[in-house]
Amino acid sequence: TSRLPSKRQPATPLPPPCRRDAMSPAKPRFLPHLPADFLAELDKLGKPVTVVFYGDHLPGIYSSASADDGNSLALHQTDYFIWSNKASGTQGNKIDNAEYSSPNFFVAQAAEHMDAKVSPYLAFLTEMHSKISAMEPPVVNNIQGWDRIPEGQNIYLNSKGEPMAEDDFDAETRQLLADYRLIQYDITTGKNYLKNTSFMTLP
Repeated sequence: TSRLPSKRQPATPLPPPCRRDAMSPAKPRFLPHLPADFLAELDKLGKPVTVVFYGDHLPGIYSSASADDGNSLALHQTDYFIWSNKASGTQGNKIDNAEYSSPNFFVAQAAEHMDAKVSPYLAFLTEMHSKISAMEPPVVNNIQGWDRIPEGQNIYLNSKGEPMAEDDFDAETRQLLADYRLIQYDITTGKNYLKNTSFMTLP
């Protein structure tokens, strides 16, 4: 499933309550001590380190919760954070639209968090993420066999974690989504036209 990325973390050595990641919306939760201990060790290093931490959906052991159609998305939410150590010089940097996200946006978000120069593709993803906070392709729904989400239907969330209908997108969002689909097609089953351009090249 997809997950939702988040804004840059506050200026603290360790992350505060983490925001949910990818294609499952969620409210902030505290992560266990293990990630905090791990980050504390990374903070001692003298070289820059950035971590993107996120989990998969909750295990399918909550039969009573999964019986409620209203929990479909909530059961597929997990916490995530983007964090840098002190040596990076970007610890505590904040990024926009971080409450919800999906893995396809993580690299662009990490680059924003690190104040890194980006390729045209990452700049495109940043722009797209400002319009669509999180997205999940229909293949995930088909594999999971959900009968509560129509087969073959994409899921899109806004910055508040609310589902959005593609029919309601404004012209700019429609164009970004169309371009994204063309990019995906070209680099997977298409003729790889982008391979001979600088579209994916980092400066």
